Amino acid sequence: MADDSYTIQKEASRILHSVLLRDSRLQIPESVKAAAQRTSFDASALQAPFLPAPVKCTESSAALWALLATFGNAIAGERYGLADQRVVVNSDVASLFLFSFLLLRVGGKPISDPELRRRYSIYDTTSQFTHWRRLVTNVYPTRDGRWFHLHGGLDSTPCLKMLGLPEQRDLAEEMDAIEGLSETVRKFDADWLDIEANEFWRQAGGICLTPEEYRESEQGRAVADGPLYLLEEFPSEKLPPVPWPEIETTTYKPLEGIKIVDLTRAIAGPTIAKLAALFGATVVRVSNTNLPDLGIVLFESNLGKRDAHLDLKTDEGKKALRRLIEDADVVLDGYRPGALEKLGFSPKYVHEIAKRRGKGIVYARENCYGWQGPLKHRSGWQQISDAVTGIAWLFARMWDMDEPVMPFLPNSDFQTGIVGCIAIINALDRRAKKGGNYLVSMSLNYLNSFLISLGTQSPEVQQSLRKMWPNMKSRHYDDLHRQMRILTSGLPNVAPQLSNPRYFMTIKAELGVADEEMVFVGPAATYDKTRLGYDSGSCLRGMHEAKWPVDQ
Repeated sequence: MADDSYTIQKEASRILHSVLLRDSRLQIPESVKAAAQRTSFDASALQAPFLPAPVKCTESSAALWALLATFGNAIAGERYGLADQRVVVNSDVASLFLFSFLLLRVGGKPISDPELRRRYSIYDTTSQFTHWRRLVTNVYPTRDGRWFHLHGGLDSTPCLKMLGLPEQRDLAEEMDAIEGLSETVRKFDADWLDIEANEFWRQAGGICLTPEEYRESEQGRAVADGPLYLLEEFPSEKLPPVPWPEIETTTYKPLEGIKIVDLTRAIAGPTIAKLAALFGATVVRVSNTNLPDLGIVLFESNLGKRDAHLDLKTDEGKKALRRLIEDADVVLDGYRPGALEKLGFSPKYVHEIAKRRGKGIVYARENCYGWQGPLKHRSGWQQISDAVTGIAWLFARMWDMDEPVMPFLPNSDFQTGIVGCIAIINALDRRAKKGGNYLVSMSLNYLNSFLISLGTQSPEVQQSLRKMWPNMKSRHYDDLHRQMRILTSGLPNVAPQLSNPRYFMTIKAELGVADEEMVFVGPAATYDKTRLGYDSGSCLRGMHEAKWPVDQ
């Protein structure tokens, strides 16, 4: 029998109070636990699940937003004397956050507009969005009756070379590409593809496992007891407590005066930094204009950031990055594990910079597989995490399919972004009280394991979602792009409330056209006095110098 008392808000509150706040591994301070009594969930938001997912995407996102907002409230109370301030979390906005880049409007135009597409496509320097190259990133059957998720990343050429296929084919239909790629992948066993792609070609890829298979795998066992994030402290007599910056403010944002170097691409890492900017941090993103990027995401994820071009393989680029770090509070690393270390900027060296200056630093890093186990060195993407942890098979079970089905939105990316910002604030708070250096580590697999641990939606809820979304029944080859078309076209009918203007904000953009405004999904948290928001709109890559603003 269906539980008529179940609501998104009740479940989000349960996750916050009974799961997150009680998890000793997250090292949540007592001040935050006390502040949680002043955190509530907006009852005007939709109460029944509406996203076509077997896992609790909305509930989890709302709960993590609540924890992030509660951390922020505790810090604002200490910094600005706002001891009794309340915060309300809106689960509708927490849902929109999970695909916010699709809802962006620039100059009054949707992100799908041809003129906007032309502008952000300049970052697709490897022609990834042709049918042939884009659909390399997909799930295909293998010779031994299993399923493998190939991933072309930002350049599908190595994958295509591995398969002995041409780098480009001019195909008019997506299914022509899917059939051609599937025919070739089927010639190989899943284990061969897994080792060949990851260890030789250094391209992400993963075997689609059930949740049960993942838990029993060597990698799954290695991270089985891991929390949502790891927080490690490195005390030193040279690193006394670092008080929060003394500033004049009218917005009372928790992270005002904090400086973050953003060394990330794609979605999860940039989202961590975007949220930090929302909560008041000054963020300088280090990019390389000679490399490809996800333009459609970057137009939104660069909100509140300055963006500077540096080639970190040159002496000049390394010196410029070191100068940034010498005055930074946080370094955020979203590169392939070990990549920054090879360039000379390992956590150990960044922490040494902090010791030399006598002021601790937080080194934050994010990867796919986690920071223990035999696969910790591998690169990965949201789709790979969804494949290897069993999320794809949970979606298949919801639709009674005998093949893995990928989620319709980059849920693990965006929720890892929330987790990362929580971990950074926690470390900064500890630095203010205890001093020292800190290392915080997040991963997509940590997030997905947490999500699975919350349980799936009830059979009754899943049945109601199937009725709401009859066109969302997908096949293994329906990649994120194919599914997101169905999501965005169906959402206005399924949940018209999500278009509420109060869920969005407007700011001036720097995306190549003068005096142009962008409309974007606003914060899921609203305070009594603190006003979350960005100090600047999104900008193009390389628009700024690799320097901190003079007033910082």
